[in-house]
Amino acid sequence: MNESTQSIHAALLPFLGVLRIGGPDAARFLQGQLTNDVRLLTDGRTQLAAYNTPQGRVIALLRLHQTDDAIHALLPAELLDRVSSLLRRFVLRSKVELQVAADLQVGWIGTAALSGAIDPAAYDATRTMSAIPVTAATHVVAFDYAPGRQVVAVPPDAWRSMTGLSSSRARPGIQHEWLAADIADGLPQVFAATSEQFVAQMLNLDLLDAISFTKGCYTGQEIVARTQNLGRIKRRTFRYHLDGGPQPLPMAGLYRDGTKVAEVVMSAPVGGGVHLLAVANLDARDRPLTLDDGRIATPVNLPYDVPV
Repeated sequence: MNESTQSIHAALLPFLGVLRIGGPDAARFLQGQLTNDVRLLTDGRTQLAAYNTPQGRVIALLRLHQTDDAIHALLPAELLDRVSSLLRRFVLRSKVELQVAADLQVGWIGTAALSGAIDPAAYDATRTMSAIPVTAATHVVAFDYAPGRQVVAVPPDAWRSMTGLSSSRARPGIQHEWLAADIADGLPQVFAATSEQFVAQMLNLDLLDAISFTKGCYTGQEIVARTQNLGRIKRRTFRYHLDGGPQPLPMAGLYRDGTKVAEVVMSAPVGGGVHLLAVANLDARDRPLTLDDGRIATPVNLPYDVPV
C-alpha cells in the first residue's frame, strides 16, 4: 500500500523544560500542591495546572502528563530549578523523586504551521508520517499543549530520528512565534518576571480548565476558592494589538485616562505589530489602553468568553 507523505512542521523549544516527578506517592503529593485534580491524569490526558504560593499567587503554570514511570511537568526552563526547589520542601517523608529531566529535549511537532509563524516553510521536513522511527524503547513524553499543537520531550537522538532536524540548534525567533500562538489561543504563560504576580483567576485559569473546585486542599486553595465563591474576580486576562514598535516588557503598565488599569503578561511581535495578553480591570475591558510610550493597545477578541 502506498503511503502518502506530508510536511511535518517541527522546531526545538529550548525555552521550555520538563520536571520528572516519580515514586509511589507522586500523584498524591502533587494533588496537595497544584490547582487541578491530578488523579485524572490516569486517562492519558494533558492537564494544565498552577503551582501557587500560600497567598494564592501563581508561581508557575505546568502542563502535566503521566507515563508508566512518572508524572512529567512542562514549564518554562527558567523556572525549573525554582519550582523543583520549592516542591522539595514539601516532600518530607513522601516517597517522591523530583528531578529536572535534563536528558530530554523539548520540541514541537505538527502537521500545521504555527499561527503567526514568520516562515512556516522553514520548519517543513517532507516525509512519511507513519514512518517516523519511534520504537518502544524510545522515551517520548507527549503533551497535548493546545488544539493543533503537540509538544514532545525526547532524548536528543530520538529528536533527530523523528524530525531529521538538529538536536543542538534551535530556530531563531521560535520563542516569539510560540508565544504569538499562545496569545492567539488566549493561553497565558508565567515566566520569572511575572511569577507570584497574579491570582489564578486573573490569568483565566478557571476558564481554561486548570482549576478543580472539588478536589480538596492544595497550596493557595483558600484564596483561589474564596475569589471564586465570593465573586471577587475584578481583573482578567485580555488580548490586545499594538500597531508597531518594540515589545512591552512583562508587567509594563497599560493606562486609561492616566490611571493604570492593566499589566502586560506576555507579548510577541507578529508581522509589523505586537500581540499581547494583559491582566486588566474588568471596567476597562473592550477599551483601548495606552502604554507609557503613548502607543495604543487595541482590544482583540479571545477565542473563549470571559464573563463580566
